[in-house]
Amino acid sequence: QISPDRAKRTIVTTTQRGVRTCLNPTLSRRFPTNDRMLRYPRLLHTMFTDTMFASTVSKQGNKMAQVFATSFGWARAHPMKRKGDAHEALSVVFLRDGVPPTMVLDGSKEQALGEFRRKLREVDCHPRMTEPYSPWQQAAEGCIRELKRGSSRKMLRTGSPKPLWDHCLELEALVRSNTSNDIFVTNGQVPETIMKGSTADISHIAEFGWYDWVMFRDNIPTYPDFKLTLGRYLGPALDTGSALTAKILKSNGQFVCRSTLRHLTDEELQSPSHLKMRQDFDSSITTYLGPAATAADFPAEDLTPDPSHFDDGDFLDPDIGDADVTPEAGDNLVSAEIMIPRGGTMARGRVLGRKRDHYGNPIGRANDNPILDTRSYIVEFDDGHQTELTANLIAESLYSQCDPDGNQYVLLSDIIDHRRLDTAIKLADQKVVRADGRTYLRRSTIGWQLCCQWKDGSSSWENLADLKESHPIETAEYAKILGIDHEAAFNWWVPHVLKKRDRIISQVKRRNARYLKRTHKFGIELPKTVQEALAIDKKLGNTFWADSIAKEMKNVRVAFKILMDDQSVPIGYQKIPCHMVFDIKMEDFTRKARLVAGGHKTDAPPTITYASVVSRETVRIALLMAALNDLDVKVGDVLNAYITAPITEKVWTVLGPEFGNDAG
Repeated sequence: QISPDRAKRTIVTTTQRGVRTCLNPTLSRRFPTNDRMLRYPRLLHTMFTDTMFASTVSKQGNKMAQVFATSFGWARAHPMKRKGDAHEALSVVFLRDGVPPTMVLDGSKEQALGEFRRKLREVDCHPRMTEPYSPWQQAAEGCIRELKRGSSRKMLRTGSPKPLWDHCLELEALVRSNTSNDIFVTNGQVPETIMKGSTADISHIAEFGWYDWVMFRDNIPTYPDFKLTLGRYLGPALDTGSALTAKILKSNGQFVCRSTLRHLTDEELQSPSHLKMRQDFDSSITTYLGPAATAADFPAEDLTPDPSHFDDGDFLDPDIGDADVTPEAGDNLVSAEIMIPRGGTMARGRVLGRKRDHYGNPIGRANDNPILDTRSYIVEFDDGHQTELTANLIAESLYSQCDPDGNQYVLLSDIIDHRRLDTAIKLADQKVVRADGRTYLRRSTIGWQLCCQWKDGSSSWENLADLKESHPIETAEYAKILGIDHEAAFNWWVPHVLKKRDRIISQVKRRNARYLKRTHKFGIELPKTVQEALAIDKKLGNTFWADSIAKEMKNVRVAFKILMDDQSVPIGYQKIPCHMVFDIKMEDFTRKARLVAGGHKTDAPPTITYASVVSRETVRIALLMAALNDLDVKVGDVLNAYITAPITEKVWTVLGPEFGNDAG
């Protein structure tokens, strides 16, 4: 027996989920045997769930997956053959991981009704529905996006066939759950630790990577057959055998679960006979499961964004057709990308257009004085949520997220992947022999790209050359850990950076290490080519970039002497390339295009002169005098003042698509 006070404190600090009520003392009816509310472990965090659909049927016949996620990065993915199996995935989550206090789900019938709803009720898990057409309330949406990107990267890097997407998705969810991130709630721990309340164990996913070559013991062979069998690693087998049992793909396209497996040895990797065995294995997999996945097999939204590249040819037709005239047609803030505070963190949004009243008229009016600018806009976040912001707030956000030159910066979280393109220099081709017999190593990072995870939760492919300059320590350590520091793009600078690591870190601490995005300026997408500029106009339904190109060509066209098709280039003239350079003005976000020539490819003149410009101090004194005397400041510009002046260099070029019918 205990005292009433201790009994009261015991009731307050404990719970009783299983309650039996005896209405008939004769016990003529048996008590219910369902004890699900006591059978499963209890979790402390709210869980979100949603259904992800695939365009390819997997080898096991799966067409979709039920994804369970949290707001701090924990995730589980369970492939399914049909939507009605969602409740089976729910049972697996309860059994393997536990029961959350609340399950957030959308209004689909397979989740809101039937077995799914009944199982939630039986385990005392409160279901909470999201509002219709409100995907921002569902954290699983962003998790599904990153799971698709991560699994597609793995499949493209390893050359695995698409029908294995379900195995790759399961492994990607486990890896994300056991990988540290920068979300505030995790406090430096991995999401699995926060979710379960105990230190996460990564023994079952730490030794092998997706689609790695392995040797394993299968059936007992007969002499003189080889005792070990070649296979591919597909991830841990969570419900089969011991905790370290793995799923292994065989050459016939089927997978088996085995715990006795190992990596290939160095001798096996170099052995010609073993190489022939691996080639035969891949050929057999192609026969049973199809060819290796390519980027064209995945929708664009499921791939990690690529960096922009400048291309000298293969331009599209500059004629973009007739664009619809809307109130947003002349608005430079439309389509801008901004970062604004939301829920304690910074969220990315895109300006869709002007907000309208119930009559369809835009709300607010523009004014040269920012204080009197009353325009309102609709901004959409990455998760689909929309909000209303004024023009001043949008402009303030655009300026705050950029440096003085308008370059948008992002903060690097981790480098999570890499890839090598066909343009990369091979290690065997790095050494060059001069005519005098001396040798030197070519130093180039062309052809290598790294996948970056940013602080805002997004991921994208970036060029190695850019990350080498902005984050040399992180890039060098990644190359060293992954064992690619011997490659031609790394071996000439990684050892020096690691040797001077402490000195570099001390210098970096004095500045704010940020990576400047080359694709945006003031939050507005910046094209690199005429083709890309016209494509942006067509996508956004305006002609901002087309108008800037036309304005520039109207002014500079007089400087060109265009030859007819039957005329040849005069003897003694040197060829130089010409292309368009795009920019965005700081004061009003107006699009700007300039035609520039590759003067670095011509011989340097004997005398070099530069046009003088007014000093900054003179401009500041003039503005001060105008302010003290309450004077309006007028600015004049003589457009293309030097364009008609004769040139002494003898040069010629091939006209690009910006010249319209004269292109080529």
